[in-house]
Amino acid sequence: MLTESEYYMAWLVYTLAAFGILAVVWRILGIVSVGLARRLTVGILFAIVLTPWSVSDELARLAPALFVGVFDATLQRDGAMFRAFFPLSISSLVVGLLIGAEHLLNKKRC
Repeated sequence: MLTESEYYMAWLVYTLAAFGILAVVWRILGIVSVGLARRLTVGILFAIVLTPWSVSDELARLAPALFVGVFDATLQRDGAMFRAFFPLSISSLVVGLLIGAEHLLNKKRC
């Protein structure tokens, strides 16, 4: 089990690495794709990578929902994987809707 400071350090390292990977994906998609597809792809990837979820019912600690879902899918039984994949789908849907609404508002303004 991690101590409190190790827990915060792990989240800091994970968040910095996630932002680094997202910056690289943003640059690569800037060369390849158009604006909306680029923003939508990076936004949904951002939501998937950084959505937190509780590790277990007993602990009050959070972990990336992607890892919690993969852990539950491989090591738990009785459909436990849906416990973390539900917030992932909701956060991805919300990000997609927000980016789509922003695109429509900018399109009307021009």
